[in-house]
Amino acid sequence: MALKVSFDVHKLTTAPVAFWWGLSLVLPIYFGAVSLYRAVSHNYAVQDDVRQHVVWMQRYVDPELFPNDWIADYFQTIAPAGYKALYYVAAQLGIEPLLFAKILPLILGTIATAYCFGVSLQLLPVPAGAWITSVILIQSLWLEDDIVTATPRAFLYPIFLAFLYYLLKRSIVPCLLAIALQVLFYPQLALVEVGILTLRLLHQHQGRWQLSAARSDWLLWGAGCGFTIALLLLFQADLGAFGPPVSEAQMRSMPEFAPKGRTQFFHPNPLQFWLTGNSGISLSSDPPLIWASFLLPVLLQYRLPLASAITAKIRLLPEILLSSLGLFMLAHLLLPRLYVPSRYTQHSLRVLMVLAAGIALTLILDRVRRWLRSLRPRGQAGTIACLCLLAAAALVVPAIPAVFISENAQLIGGAPRLYQFFAGQPKDVLIASLSEEVNSLPTYSQRSILVGREYVLPYHIGYYTQMRQRAIDLLTAQYSPDLAEVQQFVRQYGVDFWLIDRDAFDPEYIEDSDWLMQFAATAEAAIDRLAQAPPVLQQKLKQCTALRLKRFVVLKADCVAGAP
Repeated sequence: MALKVSFDVHKLTTAPVAFWWGLSLVLPIYFGAVSLYRAVSHNYAVQDDVRQHVVWMQRYVDPELFPNDWIADYFQTIAPAGYKALYYVAAQLGIEPLLFAKILPLILGTIATAYCFGVSLQLLPVPAGAWITSVILIQSLWLEDDIVTATPRAFLYPIFLAFLYYLLKRSIVPCLLAIALQVLFYPQLALVEVGILTLRLLHQHQGRWQLSAARSDWLLWGAGCGFTIALLLLFQADLGAFGPPVSEAQMRSMPEFAPKGRTQFFHPNPLQFWLTGNSGISLSSDPPLIWASFLLPVLLQYRLPLASAITAKIRLLPEILLSSLGLFMLAHLLLPRLYVPSRYTQHSLRVLMVLAAGIALTLILDRVRRWLRSLRPRGQAGTIACLCLLAAAALVVPAIPAVFISENAQLIGGAPRLYQFFAGQPKDVLIASLSEEVNSLPTYSQRSILVGREYVLPYHIGYYTQMRQRAIDLLTAQYSPDLAEVQQFVRQYGVDFWLIDRDAFDPEYIEDSDWLMQFAATAEAAIDRLAQAPPVLQQKLKQCTALRLKRFVVLKADCVAGAP
């Protein structure tokens, strides 16, 4: 007999559901708190992607920051409307964007877990099973670097799970609100949600597929499509000088999309092309328990005792799969009009795998429980002890922060004196550098940079062309023995400081950099120049030094460009 337990906020007073629901929220609160503690306990700690998507929002606190900054203007332009609005409101309430980005993962993880519990309980109404599903979800989120980023993709999980929950509850208004929020924070997944609504118009009756006769299904589908299209058009970014979007032909000619490029896409290995990276399905591999999802179809064939409790709402799982794969293939066919194909599978299929894995493990554990009951007391004790050890290995060990939380959770700045030096300079200074450290200066010093590897994104031609030209001009000027060439560069871009790595004038410095070697002709010319004569910058290291550190030297650009 199927269990008659349903998840509803108003029914959480029922003891079993309330207990397991409350227990499921312990993990996201715990891991979020640990991550927050790590982030705020260090003066220079930030998640990697925050450097692109959050730092420019410091303008909400101080409008004088990043004046006429091409990079900051670009990321402000392409950021989703809802994402920008939320950070703006937080800034007006006195919470700086960089601090807000450290707080958000705790909040978003907790919301996602709460809705995950609700969705799981509607598929298999066993509170302990919903808890297992929630544990797998929160482990998956914290072993990857999505929710911890507090960037737009961090919001898709709570919003997507809210959509699934209200869809299963047939709550039309909250479901539509979830779709609207998805458009405002992560539009690609809103298309997956519309795909799910479309698939729900088909029903199987007496072995034949037919269109739904339920008015509510058509109402939800029509409203969902209308909301999505209207909001996408209303909040479409005006790219201006940053556009137009890159075409497929241009992608194929750009080194950034090559196998070793900044945004690798066209991998020659078919398996890697279709399964990994921006071009592939990109299934989640963490935690290992998530792979139990592939056991679910097999377990359902064996008709395990608890399988009879699975509700008809389980059809949601193949709907997520078909919608995700359909949009994945459509994104390939229309490349790159729908952005990169992996955006339509890597997140939604992770949620699918989490739900399926939770159900599969619940069925297995129930079968084990029934088997234990059939053993003699002595045999039960030893078996239970072994099972407890396995459970600890799967659930408790990952709860140790050093083991569990992704290394990508926080990027710790390693040059405090450098950050303090630039933070003490006027807000309108511009820093030029080929060093990897330059990517962190907008975050830790809140000062503008000319170019940096992390910011040369090739998805919009206007932006990419200028960033690529900046990198080529900088690479040329840094290794030029011609003073006039260096002077022209400084005047053209208005550079104030030059950050140099100590080993920057060794040929291996260029040869070992995948990023610099993307500008092959310029990089090779720079190596040849090093062999012929010392560059102007190298000649003026002592004369123009503004700051000397163990790993870096900061030069005053006006001094470098001055007469000999």
